[in-house]
Amino acid sequence: GGGQGGGGQGGGGQGGGDGGEDGAGQVLRALHGFETRREDWEAGALQSPYLWSLLHRDGAQLLHTLEALHLPPGWTRAWDVSSRGYYYAHPASGAAQWDPPAAKEGEEA
Repeated sequence: GGGQGGGGQGGGGQGGGDGGEDGAGQVLRALHGFETRREDWEAGALQSPYLWSLLHRDGAQLLHTLEALHLPPGWTRAWDVSSRGYYYAHPASGAAQWDPPAAKEGEEA
């Protein structure tokens, strides 16, 4: 069996894209990671089920990060299963709403 090491992509923070890296940088880093994993898989170093689990996990993290980039600082977005829609929350204030929060004046959403 091939080695199954390999760390995942860094997890995305919620709201405003923390960590100082812009969205394009995060996407490029993730694409590099995906390409590296594909090459490892083609070389026989990763088994298919393990590769798919990595892609699923890292893809979900990247999607979460990219979705949060447009939110004002402190806001998060989550899926509500029963309503089959996204809701937005600001944990520090306790606010929650169905409509995306508007950026404050002087901020980019």
